[in-house]
Amino acid sequence: MRNSSITTFFHSIDGALLLNSEDALSRVEQLLKDILKKLEFIENRLKLLDYGFSELISVSEIVSLLSLPIGYAVDAAKRFLEIARSYKLDPISIDIVKILSVCEGFNVSEITRRLRDLRGRASRRIVRERLRILESKGIVFNKGSTNRPKYVLRKCIEESKH
Repeated sequence: MRNSSITTFFHSIDGALLLNSEDALSRVEQLLKDILKKLEFIENRLKLLDYGFSELISVSEIVSLLSLPIGYAVDAAKRFLEIARSYKLDPISIDIVKILSVCEGFNVSEITRRLRDLRGRASRRIVRERLRILESKGIVFNKGSTNRPKYVLRKCIEESKH
């Protein structure tokens, strides 16, 4: 008698686990379908814009780094790649341009923080040095003051004028 009640107990647990597993599986399937739809949208958008693999990587990095919607990230990646291909830049400067490609003004501390998120390490001194170099090349513009600089890509300023 005791053996059959234990068996019944485990069968009811198995039934509950199976039901919960089926619910969880259907939720996961729905999430995967949603993700596939979003990926198809991204693929189609990239095909329309004629982007290649390097552009896709840049879009992906910009989306994850800056938590941007895909449309903004594609525009930012386009800006970034145009600059990265036009100038010979060191890896830190490239990442600074990537950060500034969203067309927001950032101070040195904000850029350093985002650079640290992207690279794992960053020094305010090195960031300031690279920003001076980028400013001398005409890539970035200080839209703040000398004492409180706020940097933005010159390309962003040009785009906003049109």
